[in-house]
Amino acid sequence: MSTAVSIDEATRANPTRVPLHGRMHAWRRRTITWLLRRVMPPARNLVREGELPVAGIQRVLICRPNHRLGNTVMLTALMSEIESRFPGAEVDVLGSGGATRSVYAGFDCLGELFLLDRRALRRPFATIGTLRKLRAKRYDLVVDAAAGSSSGRIAASLARARFQLSVDALGSDVPTHFAARPVRALRRALGVADATPVPNLDLRLSAAERVAGAAALARVLRVPDPSGPTLAIFPNATGRKCLDATWWQTFVSELLARVGPLRIVELVAADGQSRIGNAYPTYFTSDPRKLAAFIDAAGIYVSADCGVMHLAAATSAITIGIFGATDPERYAPYGPRNTGFRSDDGCPVASATRAAAHLRGAIR
Repeated sequence: MSTAVSIDEATRANPTRVPLHGRMHAWRRRTITWLLRRVMPPARNLVREGELPVAGIQRVLICRPNHRLGNTVMLTALMSEIESRFPGAEVDVLGSGGATRSVYAGFDCLGELFLLDRRALRRPFATIGTLRKLRAKRYDLVVDAAAGSSSGRIAASLARARFQLSVDALGSDVPTHFAARPVRALRRALGVADATPVPNLDLRLSAAERVAGAAALARVLRVPDPSGPTLAIFPNATGRKCLDATWWQTFVSELLARVGPLRIVELVAADGQSRIGNAYPTYFTSDPRKLAAFIDAAGIYVSADCGVMHLAAATSAITIGIFGATDPERYAPYGPRNTGFRSDDGCPVASATRAAAHLRGAIR
């Protein structure tokens, strides 16, 4: 796996590639990071390689104040790792966004959730109140789980903890994929061997949730028993990641020509509108766990890079992500049966060919 590069390095290496959220956003992040390095000295409780004890860690706080669904789901790998390393520990989470509670609901180790508004600076009293509640508790370990996150670093520094772990402490020797970074950081801090695979993303769906997902799929398809794989597509994404209706119609036709007949279901976005003219049966829910259970029952999922793609990767469904503006090495759907690939030329036929090749290998 190649070494990750920063936004600055990637932009210099490919000057025509504009950062996904714009150059102003990238400049603002660099400026805030520069200021924090000078205003906030390194924490005295920051652990380096081999300095974190393997015993005595009972109270853990994970700091990842980001409202995006995908970033929230990718932290389930770290949750699983903490459960494995410290099976008796309770894990609090500082997050953002309404989906946070739903995503982590399946983890028995979950303690208290501290949720910041996605526009925390515009709601200073609510933000201060949440951080005061966080600071009132004591922890054995606080994890700043996102490299380069100024808000995560500030929150981690405010928490009262014996040990603090920052993904940034890995230096340049970091995994490329964002789901793997905090897990590898924890292992290095513990001084343990780094050969075992990083845990898969996992929502810990219950048996009852899986049954309900299968029932919803049967209802949508209007069949009593939806045996055999169904292709769930989510033809929506933000900004430049979004692919139009014509692209999706061509992609599905070419994919079916290569893998044979599949039932197709369109997963509908939050606005409740089909992106491909209701060409296939549709399913809508505002509940991330219900959506995940539905995808799990379908068995196959395809979309552009988006939060729902990572949600699908946290189920048993074969998940395929199609990338244009973003980097699959960092954001591909994590897991051994999943894949993400670039479609810079925007050709749906080429994408269908690659997706079909992956499905033929994964379904065997």
